Amino acid sequence: MIVLWRWLRLCLSYCLFAIVMLLVINKNDSVYLFYQAKGQLQILINTESIEHFAKRNKNEERIIKKIKLIEQIKMFSVDSLNYKPTNNFTRIYDQHNSPILWVLTVSQPYELKAYEWKFPVVGSVSYKGYFKKELALKSFNHFKSLGFDVDIRSVSAWSTLGWLNDPVLSNSLQKNKGEICNLFFHELFHATYYAQNSVNFNENIASFIAHKATVQFLNNDIVALKKYLDDQKDKTIYRNYMLRQSLRIKKLYQGINNNPNKYIIKLKAIDKIADSIRFLPGIDTLKLTSRKKIILSAKNAYFIDFEQYDSLQDSLEDVFNKIYNGELKNMVRDLRYKAGNY
Repeated sequence: MIVLWRWLRLCLSYCLFAIVMLLVINKNDSVYLFYQAKGQLQILINTESIEHFAKRNKNEERIIKKIKLIEQIKMFSVDSLNYKPTNNFTRIYDQHNSPILWVLTVSQPYELKAYEWKFPVVGSVSYKGYFKKELALKSFNHFKSLGFDVDIRSVSAWSTLGWLNDPVLSNSLQKNKGEICNLFFHELFHATYYAQNSVNFNENIASFIAHKATVQFLNNDIVALKKYLDDQKDKTIYRNYMLRQSLRIKKLYQGINNNPNKYIIKLKAIDKIADSIRFLPGIDTLKLTSRKKIILSAKNAYFIDFEQYDSLQDSLEDVFNKIYNGELKNMVRDLRYKAGNY
């Protein structure tokens, strides 16, 4: 009876949500949101409680520890960091090791400028998610045929900004302790702060807060903290390198706008960047092959992803130190106040 009531409540919530959306958006966006609501509903209906999942996996000590870790992260985010309390991540969806959400990023071919979609509530966004891979690939091919640069990737979590109770995805339990902390501090923060039409700032600030929160949370676990910081050091080197290459690509495009060979010039420049990453630390053969393939395929869209998540980190570090004196809780408090999540 409880399961039936929960299913009916979810259906009613999505029906109401769909009706509202249909009243305020155009036909194409309505179709997209219908499929998104359907995909989200299918996942939520098939979630199970954390307790039930833990019971099913009671002999998997590693899984049990990570389930408890997520609960500790949630408590810490509210009690120690001033995050907004939510019912997120109280249930889990078993992916059976298969991706369930694909995200599309689209860029102009001769400008590092993301294509944007407009939706109610969230405003303009520079990425678009799909619960069906075939729909993501259809959109991917559509934009490619129009001459855009396109990147498509699966994701291990997402946020509905507190509108729904986001579930834990079982594949996230395969990550190490530091990665899990960063992931869930990031997604939980989206429910605490979100600025309409400011996707770059939203993702940058969530990444910044999540990193600081992870370091603070792991302070009493020297082994996990060292592993996390070592991984972050390599990621920071790679991130900063790609941001520098983004500036180079921007300058390149400014100078070849009317050049009849601009496509060849562009390909050579991107190929050179893809090849040069072999000189960076922390890049093993597997990572090198994978990243080169993605860069050459996504082209400009690859750099757009770095600007969305990483381009403001140095500026945020200055604000964190100069205005908040390194007090993360105070920074989160002010952001939460600005978002109206008192």
